[in-house]
Amino acid sequence: MRQGFVIAVAGMWVCLPVAMGAEIPKVIFDTDMTGDCDDCGALAVLHALADRGEVEILGCIASFGSNPYVAGCVDAINTYYGRGDLPIGAEQGDFGTPESLYVEAIAKDTARYGHSIVTKSDAPDHVSVYRRLLAGQPDGSVTIVTVGRLKGLYDLLLSEPDENSDLDGDTLVQRKVLRWVCMGGHYPNVDGKKEANFCTRGGDAYTKKMVERWRLPAVFGGWEVGDRILTGPALLRQSDDNPVARAYRLFFDGVGGPNKPTTRPSWDQTAVLLAVRGAAPYWDVVTGGCNEIHEDGVNVWRAEPDKGHAYIVERQDPKEVTAVISGLMTQTPRARK
Repeated sequence: MRQGFVIAVAGMWVCLPVAMGAEIPKVIFDTDMTGDCDDCGALAVLHALADRGEVEILGCIASFGSNPYVAGCVDAINTYYGRGDLPIGAEQGDFGTPESLYVEAIAKDTARYGHSIVTKSDAPDHVSVYRRLLAGQPDGSVTIVTVGRLKGLYDLLLSEPDENSDLDGDTLVQRKVLRWVCMGGHYPNVDGKKEANFCTRGGDAYTKKMVERWRLPAVFGGWEVGDRILTGPALLRQSDDNPVARAYRLFFDGVGGPNKPTTRPSWDQTAVLLAVRGAAPYWDVVTGGCNEIHEDGVNVWRAEPDKGHAYIVERQDPKEVTAVISGLMTQTPRARK
């Protein structure tokens, strides 16, 4: 059941319930799916929610160009869930890190998964896809979910008019986007901790610029929220025919050693659940302030000025949220029933 959405109305943050028959969220999913496996888990959650009729997935952005197989792994997961026709835009440069324990194996296995994209060269540029997806939607209707570094979204803001729209990136976003949901940072972070999406593997070059340039409502889910939501064991009971299960298995095998893990925090999954179902009953929302970013990507929450930013804090027992997210990650795709 969708609980409601946190949005800005006349400068005030409120949580609006979703009435029966209300239009479901329209989501663009932006991922740097490479290093960790929770990106795959987040995409699984998004598809499971779409199968339940709770969200419309507009497309995916593969925002790590340094590993050419990110778009292929995304396409394999989309195809497994019966949505192999979803648009995928791929960062065509070399941003990010090439290291991954799973994306190449999954992207190359077209015989098993039946997908058509293998490398970024098989997909259009991420900015062009972002712009096409936004241009085709009603004003103020799109939720952008980022579960990685922010270069892809920042590139969109800097984009020039093209065949998709005669608006520049900033104006196109202002017109078409409702909210941005971001997994990144720590909150309130009085100790100055670093978080991977904001501070590492090139992320620090874009976090400050991205957050300061953004002018619409933004809800941030911090590291501390997903770190206590441990998922994985139920997924590992599924076969490699599920590319998400295979990604987790390859990730755990790659970590290796005598204490090979069987669980992983659900950082990225929380952002998807927040974007689609809203904060309640899982989390409370802190509003009235701004997410201040330092040059190195470290964030700190400031009470002033109020820039329409918000962040979530734990409300429900993490074990209960774990059960929800794990259930969605292992839900049988509607296309395979």
